[in-house]
Amino acid sequence: MTGVFPAPTREGDRLFQLDVIRGIALLGVLLINIDLFSGAFWALQAKLPYPAGWGGNLLTYLRGALVEGKAVALLSILFGAGMMIQVDRARLTGANHLAFTLRRLGALALFGLAHSLLLWNGDILIDYALLGLMVLPFLNVRPRRVLWAIPILLVVAVLLVLPFMGLIEKVEGNPGGLLQMHREHYGNGSWLDALRFRAWEFLHVVGPLRIQGRLVMCSPFFILGVFFWKLGWLAEPGRHRRQLTKLAVAGLIIGLTANLLPADSVFAWAARIPFRPLRVFLKLTYVFGKAMLALGYLGGLLLLLERTAWHKRTQALAALGRLALTQYLMQSVVCSLVFCGFGLGLFERVPLNICIGGAVLFFMVQAWSSRLWLRRFSVGPCEWLWRRLIYGRPQPLQRRHPEHIDSPAFTPPQ
Repeated sequence: MTGVFPAPTREGDRLFQLDVIRGIALLGVLLINIDLFSGAFWALQAKLPYPAGWGGNLLTYLRGALVEGKAVALLSILFGAGMMIQVDRARLTGANHLAFTLRRLGALALFGLAHSLLLWNGDILIDYALLGLMVLPFLNVRPRRVLWAIPILLVVAVLLVLPFMGLIEKVEGNPGGLLQMHREHYGNGSWLDALRFRAWEFLHVVGPLRIQGRLVMCSPFFILGVFFWKLGWLAEPGRHRRQLTKLAVAGLIIGLTANLLPADSVFAWAARIPFRPLRVFLKLTYVFGKAMLALGYLGGLLLLLERTAWHKRTQALAALGRLALTQYLMQSVVCSLVFCGFGLGLFERVPLNICIGGAVLFFMVQAWSSRLWLRRFSVGPCEWLWRRLIYGRPQPLQRRHPEHIDSPAFTPPQ
């Protein structure tokens, strides 16, 4: 098919429930990333003392158990579903969905590259663009067969990791050295100094680590997003309450059990089992059990958002989800100005409890500002630029008539 690229999704065709979940996931991203910006992550990795503040250790434990890895998993599910949404819309217009998807992923990679070099090396946009390319061959597979892509992608991801294992082990074996470099270049350096160090770190540290961690962790959730969209669970959750209830209950029970059990204790217990295959099986079960919590969250949120009372309560989260790219990058801007030497220079000076509490407060500001922005503008500034790069033609930004956005839409894209 050779039709023109489809137009961006109209405001009335957006899926309110997906925007809300995307907005919630951004809170999880900020809660995890705040440790990297503040210097707490590498200090704790190097087993160096870091101030926790009152209740900080408990908050850190709960964050690790309930949030770490789950926010990225939810965003991966939504991104996989988003790829299917765009493919379906391209087919309806007679467009070449392959060319459209490649252009969309290429534009996202440009954002990720700029983010990595100019703001923060912990960027995930490049990873999503790469994962999108890996998932692309499976978008036309029937729903029940698409799950077979998960073991295939895991094997591919592991093969991509193998050439970098030596460098990865070297990086992971020297957290104290990395902390010292971060302290020197990020905590005390100028913006130009940080820029030069980011370029080096992008190639020698972050690149290998992201291949090892994110490709393996996120690829199954990309496929699950494609799977759930094909089944209709994400677009019409009201018609699939029974399946979503099972997903929520199983995910929450298994996921909470696995995540609340300390990994060191589980692995130490498994190591005492003499039968090696059983040891491996138990460790894998534990790892996948932890990931199940993200699916429990997904099922539970989809069911919860079917209730009218929760529509009004989550308007601000939906607005934030619509500006996810802009607000994700804004998190990096603000955190850099707070913790880096070219800003307030608070690197390693903020206790864990203040970091977590401050992240929650800033997230509330993001949700409020997103709702305020969308009363006068149709999309966020970064979303506008992304659309401009994808479609290759001018895109509207400001609304012709300012309006409120208090009418959630549940209609699937037509």
